[in-house]
Amino acid sequence: MRVLCVSAHPDDIEFSCSGSVAAWTDAGDEVTYCIVTDGSTGTADAELAGSKLAQIRRDETLEAASIVGVTDVRFLDYRDGYVEYTFDLRRDIARVFRDVKPHRLMALDPGPILGDWFVNHPDHRAVGQATLDVTVTAGTTPGHFPELLEEGYEPWRGLRETYVMGPAGGSHGVDITATIDRKIAALQAHRSQINWDVGTVMRRAAQMAGQSHGYAFAETFRVLPTMEARFADD
Repeated sequence: MRVLCVSAHPDDIEFSCSGSVAAWTDAGDEVTYCIVTDGSTGTADAELAGSKLAQIRRDETLEAASIVGVTDVRFLDYRDGYVEYTFDLRRDIARVFRDVKPHRLMALDPGPILGDWFVNHPDHRAVGQATLDVTVTAGTTPGHFPELLEEGYEPWRGLRETYVMGPAGGSHGVDITATIDRKIAALQAHRSQINWDVGTVMRRAAQMAGQSHGYAFAETFRVLPTMEARFADD
């Protein structure tokens, strides 16, 4: 199984699905990260913001990925906090999608309000919507962005399912009981961002997510099968 995780910021994957990623890499799946922004504005320290912070966050991302068994990390280097839904964004994500050829795609929830408490970051909304749209346009259809064909990236129609990730979760649970410690360690690798007791909070959240699925700890997602997968013969 090839898995592509597309996120807006360097630590989005760690919060949303790194426990699942660790379980999948343990099982032999190949996982690729695509990080859209450079993370350069994720600080209250004006002197740190910019290229210095971007390099710090790139290093943190690579360290966090290695903890859960991921070695293939792609950086698109859009400016953090300034992402808008554009054709360029859709094309750049589609290029990675066609290159990786995922069977499972992890996409951020593009909703403006998640659950009844979380105002979604505008970067998340733009990246999430562009990622979902790639599955029905630029990633799968040769007429969309023909320049990708000229670059050697053929459309990919082998996607089986899309996992929508975010704080609202979903009805599909992944057991991360064996990988919760690595999820927390991956989060702690983002030292420029996390100066609070992330372990306690994440354990509690994962415990609550696992209750309805019979797992000690879980991450939950909304899962969208492709049309072909939904109606395929067993």
